[in-house]
Amino acid sequence: MRKWLAGFLGLWLLWGNLGAEGKFGGTLIYARGADGSSMDPALVTDGESYASTSNIYETLVRFRYGTTELEPALASSWEISKDGLVYTFHLRKGVYFHTTKYWNKKVEFTSKDVLFSFKRQMAGGDPYYKGRSYIYWESMAMSHIIKSIEAPDRYTIKITLKKPEAPFLANLGMDFLSILSQDYAQHLASQGKQDELSRKPIGTGPFKFLLWLKDDKVILTRNPDYWGAKAYLDKVVIRVIPNPSSRALALEKGEVSLISAPNRNEVPHLQSLPNVVVEKAPSLMTAWISLNTQKKPFDNRLVRLALNHAVNADDYIKVVYGGYAQKAVNPLPPGMWGYNIHIKPYAYDLAKAKQLLKQAGYPNGFETTLYTAAKHNKKGSEFIQAQLAKIGIKVKIEFFEWGAYLKKTAMGEHMMAFSGWMADTGDPDNFLYILWSKHAASQIPSQNSSFYKSDAYSDLVTRAKEITDQKERTKLYERAQVIFHEDVPWIPLAYPDEILPHLVSVKGLKVTGVQLNRFSSVYFDK
Repeated sequence: MRKWLAGFLGLWLLWGNLGAEGKFGGTLIYARGADGSSMDPALVTDGESYASTSNIYETLVRFRYGTTELEPALASSWEISKDGLVYTFHLRKGVYFHTTKYWNKKVEFTSKDVLFSFKRQMAGGDPYYKGRSYIYWESMAMSHIIKSIEAPDRYTIKITLKKPEAPFLANLGMDFLSILSQDYAQHLASQGKQDELSRKPIGTGPFKFLLWLKDDKVILTRNPDYWGAKAYLDKVVIRVIPNPSSRALALEKGEVSLISAPNRNEVPHLQSLPNVVVEKAPSLMTAWISLNTQKKPFDNRLVRLALNHAVNADDYIKVVYGGYAQKAVNPLPPGMWGYNIHIKPYAYDLAKAKQLLKQAGYPNGFETTLYTAAKHNKKGSEFIQAQLAKIGIKVKIEFFEWGAYLKKTAMGEHMMAFSGWMADTGDPDNFLYILWSKHAASQIPSQNSSFYKSDAYSDLVTRAKEITDQKERTKLYERAQVIFHEDVPWIPLAYPDEILPHLVSVKGLKVTGVQLNRFSSVYFDK
C-alpha cells in the first residue's frame, strides 16, 4: 500500500507541473470512517454504501450536483397526466451497461431493466425478492403507491399510481431506485448466484466497479463508454480509516485526497495547512438519539420527556461538533421547506427531569443501554452517559461494527441508539414520512428506529403526500411537527454542518444539496 501511495504522489506532482484545469487523469483517494454494507442500492439505507453505488448506478431522474433540483438522467424527458396519476418516461437510447472482467457482454439499457429494478422490490415470485428486505421501498409504501409499471416499448416506461403522490418524481431520483441490468441479474440467478448482485455491481454510471476489500477499500475506474460527460478521474479509491484523527493525519501527509467526518476540534489545524482546503456549509441533516417507544420504560412519554430535559444539547454540540452545528429542534432540518419555526426546544432542566421521572414511577432512575457504532464519535456516547447519570439513569454503551449496528437498530433490538439522516431529496416527506410514520414503524426492518406509531402524526404526513400545493403541504407538516414535539420519541441533538477537508489540488467538489459523494465532476488542477 505504501509503495502504491508513493506512486500516486508522484503522479500528483506531475499534474502540478502540467497544471491544466479539468485535466483528465489521476486517482482520488477518499477516506471515510466505515465501510458500506452492500453494492445493491435497493438493499441499503446507509450513505457509506451509496458513496460507491451512486457513482456506479443511475436513476431515471437525478439531482443536479450541489442542489436539490431535478434533472434528466436515464430518462431524457417525461410527462405527468393532469390527474397526477400517470408518469410517462422516455428513456435515453444508446446507453450501455458496464463491461468488466466478470461481465463482458455489451448490453443496451432499455425499459426491461427499469421493470426489473422496480418489480424485484415488490412482493412476488422474483428470485431477487425472496429472502431480501427492500427497506426504502417498504418504508415508503411504494407498493401501496404504484398501481402498475408498464413498458409500451423498448424506450418508454409508464408508471400509474393508485393516488396522487406529491414527492413521487423526486423519489425516483433516490439511490434505491437505481437501474440494474436485467440480463446480468438473470445470468446470476441462472447459476444460483443472486447474492453476487450485492458484491459485483453492473451499472450505467460514470464509474465502473473494480474491487471491494471489505473494511479496507473500494476501487472504481472511469467508464470510458459513459453516455454523458466523461469523468475526469481515472480511479476513485474509497478507503476505510475508522479513526478520524488518523484520517486527518493521512490528509495532512497527502496520502489521501479528501476525508469525511473529521473531529471538529481538528478543523482549525486542517484549515491552517497550506495543502488543505476545508469546505463548510449547513447540511440537510439531523442527528438524534432514538428512544425505542415499544420498550419499557420508553413507552412512557414522561420518561422520554425527562431525557429531553436532562441532555444539554448546546454542550453536546461543543463537545462533539466543536460548534460546527445548530441545536436540533424538529426532525426536519431548517434548510428544508415545511420546517416549523415556532416550535421551541425543551429547556435543559435537571430538576424538571427528576420530577418527571418520579412522576413516571422511576424516582431512582433505571438502567438502560445505548447502541452506537465505531464511526460515531466516542465522546458523544460518553457525554450522553454522563448527562443521564445526573438524574439516576445508568447507561451501558454498546459498540457495534457499522453493518451490525444498522441491522440491530432496524430490527428494534436497541433501547436507545444514535441516529442520523441526510436528505435524499429536497422534500420534507423524505424525513417526516420515511423516518417517523406509523407505516414505516410497521415495516421490519424499519427506518423508524424509535418505532413511533402516532395515528395523528401519521395521518397528517400521509395526507401531505397526496397534495400538490406546497402551501397546503407546509401547513400539514407544521402541524405534524407539533404533535411530534409533544410525543418526544427522541432526544434531538444537532443539525451538523457539512465539513469536507480535501487537498488544495482537488476541484469540483460540492458540499451542498443531496447525494454529495458523486465524483464524476471532480478533478485535480495540478
